[in-house]
Amino acid sequence: MKTTILSLKATLNEYFFLHFEWVALTTGLLLMALLDPFSDAESLCILSRLGFEYCPGCGLGTSVSHIFRGEFFASIQANPVGLFAVLIIPARVVSIFHRNYNYKKRTNK
Repeated sequence: MKTTILSLKATLNEYFFLHFEWVALTTGLLLMALLDPFSDAESLCILSRLGFEYCPGCGLGTSVSHIFRGEFFASIQANPVGLFAVLIIPARVVSIFHRNYNYKKRTNK
């Protein structure tokens, strides 16, 4: 029974290692892409809720949303880093798939 639990734990740890990051990044990018950039909804930013005037991440979701709508100038106005996020996140997901492929090839799973 104890070896079964340890085996299950090892399997779950391996599954988490292989899949959590790419699922989280893809979900985040899709949610930002589907975001309404013209919405007046309350911000979820912790720094703005604490009263800080400047947050480097504020407007990133809006910027990505504008990019997926083809509004590049509005995207840069919202947050200039949005374009880099749209380029870097898919590149990171591809690198994770490459890592997973090599890992599974090495372990013959």
